[in-house]
Amino acid sequence: MDKALELIAEKVGQALAEQGFERQSEPLREDKGIGVLYTGEAVAYSVMYETSAKRFLLRTASMTDKGPDGEWKNLSTWMYDAQNGSDLRDAESIANDFVETIQGPKRVEAVRESKKKRKKDDEYNVDPVFFFNRTVNIFPEIREELAQERIEYGRVRAVTFARTKLLPKMENLAKSYPDSDPYNKMCALLNDMYQNGDMDVRSIVTMVLLNGFSDESLVEKMSEQFSDDLKKGWKFGKKYKGKKVKPEKKKKRVQYTAENLNELRRR
Repeated sequence: MDKALELIAEKVGQALAEQGFERQSEPLREDKGIGVLYTGEAVAYSVMYETSAKRFLLRTASMTDKGPDGEWKNLSTWMYDAQNGSDLRDAESIANDFVETIQGPKRVEAVRESKKKRKKDDEYNVDPVFFFNRTVNIFPEIREELAQERIEYGRVRAVTFARTKLLPKMENLAKSYPDSDPYNKMCALLNDMYQNGDMDVRSIVTMVLLNGFSDESLVEKMSEQFSDDLKKGWKFGKKYKGKKVKPEKKKKRVQYTAENLNELRRR
């Protein structure tokens, strides 16, 4: 059975590698048997041999940050009993069937859609609080200030926190330590957050932080490290500096950030 499992696992692994999957070195051990695990960005596959049932399974599951979610779905099942005549020719046929299943248009499309959904979900998670937590690596005192903000207000007032806590630190760093390692990290973080953050994060980066510098020449200097995307967003946002801005309507799941952005209208 070991040779049969390895033959199937090798062929399946080659097919999955073409789609960006990686074979894990550790065997996949479960109560019913042993198998091989392949992980991708949003989807996992496994080839499993169930000892008591004497069968091979091709399965798939969704990926989480900690690995497969454990909700395995069987895609193909083949009986294999070496003690009753099954041999490597049968294993070869099983491998071919598994590969055809993986490479079929329905499975390829399912993986593609899962990647899109995972990416979209990740983008939704990059909210202002996520952004503020990332700044702790540059401004360690932000951690305590975030905790105090939650104690006093029960939540993080994104726009107010950015303007009163983060902005002064950023401007002081840009003024006092240009071209330092923390300065470069700050510019890189702004690029990352503007590219991957939700609408609230993008608005805070341009409308609150960059527009909030009292010395615009400091932002001009920082812009040398900005991505093209952030440069465009910053230049566009400059037109609204000092003006009332109506934020985009947000869905209920991020209502608290939309309410915070309404502060832009009152200031």
